[in-house]
Amino acid sequence: MSDIEHEIEAKINVSAEEMQVVFDALSKDAVNGKIKKKHRPRAYFDTKKRRISKAKMALRVQHKDSVGYEQTLKYEVASDDENKMSRIEVKNTLGKDSQKPDLSLIDLSTVEDKNISGQIKSISSKKLEHVFTASVKRRFFVLPVENNGVEIAKVELAFDVGEITHAKNEGLVHNVSEIEVELKSGDALGVDIMCEHILSIAPNAYLSSVSKAEAGYRLDSHAKENEKGACISTKHKLKR
Repeated sequence: MSDIEHEIEAKINVSAEEMQVVFDALSKDAVNGKIKKKHRPRAYFDTKKRRISKAKMALRVQHKDSVGYEQTLKYEVASDDENKMSRIEVKNTLGKDSQKPDLSLIDLSTVEDKNISGQIKSISSKKLEHVFTASVKRRFFVLPVENNGVEIAKVELAFDVGEITHAKNEGLVHNVSEIEVELKSGDALGVDIMCEHILSIAPNAYLSSVSKAEAGYRLDSHAKENEKGACISTKHKLKR
């Protein structure tokens, strides 16, 4: 059985210095004073022809203490707000020993988008390869959000610092320094209000619609360009 979650969030790119300023300003109001930390490297997989990426999906595997390894397939759903990401997460437990994703585990009856379920079905028999890894240290907590003095939502703030590294070319690295604002309950307007508040604290920060998966695939494109250039260079040498 697959677990389904609908994720609505915004992402803010921010320097390490301003991130700490925001953390210090807001963490004191965390719900129940709870501030958590975690470091779970996430390995992203795709077919050789990158059919998962071309279908605007992302597939990752991470380790969770309670269940062992877990795979998550993400895909976008329509959103009226270009500054917010609206995505469905389809999660399946792989177990304590297996780190390899398996799309055939997904219960397609739980995937409402028939186009997406068809894409998953067509890819499920294909061989998958490791493309990149996101290794990020996260501090996170939940905050209430008010509008005109009335609480309208609760959001989770995640302060992420780390890097995304290409699997085959470890010299290709994307640095991560961002704050994710995710709706946990209530009105999605709460995400917008919290983002505005964060940007008022960190004036040099800015909203970004680039997910970690998209940043990783940009590294993959660079790796393929480098590989293509090397092949052309080798052929040129052989002809001389």
